[in-house]
Amino acid sequence: MVTTAISAAIIVFTLLILVCGVRFAKKREFFEDYFSVSQTQSIKGMCALLILLSHICMYLADTYFTLYAFKYMGAIMVAGFFFVSGYGLQYGLMNKNDYLKGFFSKRMLSIAVPFYIINIFYIVTNNMDFQNILISLTGFNLWFVMAIAIFYIGFYICGKLFVSNRQPIAMTVFVVLYIIIMNLCGLGLWWTNSCLAFAAGIWVCYGKDAFTRFFQKQYFLKTLIMFIIFALSYVYYSHHNNDRTLPVFIITVINTTSFALLLMVLSMKIQLGNMVLRFLGKMSLELYLTHALWITWLRMGFWYNLAPTHLDKDEVYLVCIIAGTVVMSVLVHTVSGLILNILLRKPHKSIEKKAEL
Repeated sequence: MVTTAISAAIIVFTLLILVCGVRFAKKREFFEDYFSVSQTQSIKGMCALLILLSHICMYLADTYFTLYAFKYMGAIMVAGFFFVSGYGLQYGLMNKNDYLKGFFSKRMLSIAVPFYIINIFYIVTNNMDFQNILISLTGFNLWFVMAIAIFYIGFYICGKLFVSNRQPIAMTVFVVLYIIIMNLCGLGLWWTNSCLAFAAGIWVCYGKDAFTRFFQKQYFLKTLIMFIIFALSYVYYSHHNNDRTLPVFIITVINTTSFALLLMVLSMKIQLGNMVLRFLGKMSLELYLTHALWITWLRMGFWYNLAPTHLDKDEVYLVCIIAGTVVMSVLVHTVSGLILNILLRKPHKSIEKKAEL
């Protein structure tokens, strides 16, 4: 009875967080600034929340059956992060003077500082040997950080070497080469199956006016077609998730990229926005980096060794994962802001607008 109630509560609270404060455009109208900072912040909050639930599903779905609804959402939500990041970088390049000046100090540090703060906890609490410490410090334990850092480097290089109309092409080639190289290295498919969304974000921003005009004509028909593509590829991916074949990989990339594009299209008519989503979006990077630690700590690591009896209870485990992730994310976000304030010598408030992840 208790597990059924908790299962229902997971769905109810998730839906409330996502739909509370939603705004809809009037009939035959579209939101003018439909992919604003406020909207992308809320999208990042949504992605962070659903990634957390997707990873919790791996451990607790047998107890709380509604978690199965989030089982295969991880890759598409990471694609949402990549899309927003690519879009934000391209927007800055196109609309801000000398955008690439100081690019590494502003963008790379905003990733590196929270990553290494969290990595300190990861290394200390796992009693790692020297070799694994080196692997951890390079980002192999948190693949997303390595991937986004590589894409930032590629974006900077392409922005410096190519004129504006060739830069998106060059960056797309860079992302495709990353995907090919990582697959040839035999790394997990999660390293690459959502990455094309980064290039998609760049292209959509570069051609936003044309993109907007195209979808505003016969909006519902074109949106329905995109949704069908996403839904069919999602069903195929979820049924062949463990198959390491080229067709499965291609369809997975179609699935993740179509989801990212669908976020943009739906934003024309639907705007997310409430204080919880904005709060989650503001700390999306920290939430992404910390939740895996708590999932591990509470069942087979640091905290479990302190209170194993209580943490064997799934309801305690679930609450502690969520509470620990949120509290640690707030602390890391605050400390990161202070450190960045010192490193960049800017007022603390200016640091809050971190890289679009």
